[in-house]
Amino acid sequence: MARALRLLGSCALLSQALAHSRILYLIINGQQYRGFNPHAPDAITNSIGWSTSAVDDGFVTPSNYSNPDIICHRDGKPAKAHAPVKAGDKIQIQWNGWPQSHKGPVLSYLAPCSNTTDGCASVDKSKLSWTKIDDSSPVLLDEKGGPPGRWATDVLIAQNNTWLLGLPSDLEPGPYVLRHELIALHYANLNDGAQNYPQCVNLWVEAPGPKAATVGKEEVVVAGQKEGLPATALYKATDPGVVIDIYTAQSTYVIPGPTVAPEAKPVPVTEQGLKSTITAVGTPVVVTRATVTVPLPNGKTAAAFKG
Repeated sequence: MARALRLLGSCALLSQALAHSRILYLIINGQQYRGFNPHAPDAITNSIGWSTSAVDDGFVTPSNYSNPDIICHRDGKPAKAHAPVKAGDKIQIQWNGWPQSHKGPVLSYLAPCSNTTDGCASVDKSKLSWTKIDDSSPVLLDEKGGPPGRWATDVLIAQNNTWLLGLPSDLEPGPYVLRHELIALHYANLNDGAQNYPQCVNLWVEAPGPKAATVGKEEVVVAGQKEGLPATALYKATDPGVVIDIYTAQSTYVIPGPTVAPEAKPVPVTEQGLKSTITAVGTPVVVTRATVTVPLPNGKTAAAFKG
């Protein structure tokens, strides 16, 4: 039976070779903010998504976990625009589809862009310190009917390929990069077989009232966790949640990466059915002088604004 399931997984992989994915957009308080489209990189001038060279909408392999490509995908470069949010907001993340065979976890991290004058627009990605704020625990939900069973990605698929992410309620104002990632495990029983799909978008956490943004601070505590990790240290190719045969019975799943920060507010898997409705196309902001932002409508580029 296990061999047959592996063969089915192989066939599914071949038939869906081009069925990889990326973030289409975010919905925040009813406002839609577009991600980066590698097939039409200049179509949305105010995209909040980091640009990548992944024109195949493909993945990063475990052998590249120490490579900068694992940070924000292949050749990831920061966006100029930021989606305005408030601490404690919920963000609906819309993926461009996800194959049923690609079982695995849904992971989210935040990194503050400290000591910058343009938010995250020119941040050095290798210096970003990531704090995990959601791990879709327990990831493997059940194996009714036998393996591979029902996983967090199945919940994402059932919700029209979306994931609802809760931001920590104590986030300090300022610029952040949100790193949202799916890991597909359908080939994880083979050497270098797991597939990571990291996606990055810029956020600007607005100050409540007169509180100043924390742009100039050396240390920004995220969700009660003082120190994060560089993305190149999040995983190892030998982690049990990366090397796994999902076609054999599993009692539990060991989620890759660090534990979720103590004050994070992830939306439980059982509450992923809560939906956000798009009421308008959101206008991102560009950071011009440390704590000053201006709207960046589509059609304009950040170069039009001088700090």
